[in-house]
Amino acid sequence: MKVRNSLVLPVLFLSVTSASFPRLTQGSLASAPMTEPELPFHLLSGTLIQVEGQIGAQTHLKFALDTGASISIVDSKIASKLSLSRQPTQTFNFDRMLNWQQAVIPEVRFGLIRASNVVMLVGQLTEYSEFARNADVVIGTDLLKLANFTIDYDARKIIFHSLNPPAPAIGPISNCLFLEIVIQGRPVRLIADTGFPGILLFEERLRDSVPSLTIADSQSNVTVGERLHAKQTILRNVVIGPKRRDLSVLLVKAPAPDMLPGIFGVIGISALNAHRVNCNFVDRTMTWE
Repeated sequence: MKVRNSLVLPVLFLSVTSASFPRLTQGSLASAPMTEPELPFHLLSGTLIQVEGQIGAQTHLKFALDTGASISIVDSKIASKLSLSRQPTQTFNFDRMLNWQQAVIPEVRFGLIRASNVVMLVGQLTEYSEFARNADVVIGTDLLKLANFTIDYDARKIIFHSLNPPAPAIGPISNCLFLEIVIQGRPVRLIADTGFPGILLFEERLRDSVPSLTIADSQSNVTVGERLHAKQTILRNVVIGPKRRDLSVLLVKAPAPDMLPGIFGVIGISALNAHRVNCNFVDRTMTWE
């Protein structure tokens, strides 16, 4: 069985080589024109949040917001229109090297967020994810962290709150949002992901933490996207917020111990069945109602 690839999985990049580009130099301005405290969005495929944004002189671009991606990506066709200077780079993504280009983006705007001189990956988004084929840019946590905001799924709008001062990333998950759930009495920490349509867990880490792990007898082998092999099963006695339930999850081979330490997997916002989700990048937490 094949499970359609989400925008996010797996997208937690570890940069291993890069050109001598500056990092993010500024990230917010509260009184700038063309910035709005509320931003309408379209919800695609039930999970993907798409808003309108601007890069340089290119306006009305389609931005996919992805809290599961640590680095923002601009499609190569947009970079070509802006005549951006590019240099090659690589990222390590779970178990393989990915080749990209990177460029300094003069200005990025969406909602209340405005950032200048941002280093972004450049590539063909159609190759990155089938859900990103109609997007011009994937906005990761390197830019999303510049503001705290609420995602109102009922009203289909993002409500921006406080702007956060730009801060350097310290490791690949330093900007991620985390959610703690309890699996059969043991708390586990997951990366909260706006683009992933379910729950994915690192099997070896889960079994080490929950030695008497109980799962359903029935399991099916699936492929997530084009190459990630997983087992789909029912996990017993899972507490998310105030609710206890049995949940369908994907179990995959855990990455190397030094990659994503202390993380047991990824949880998609869709698994919360929430009306509103609050994203706090200062505390790196997510709450919902």
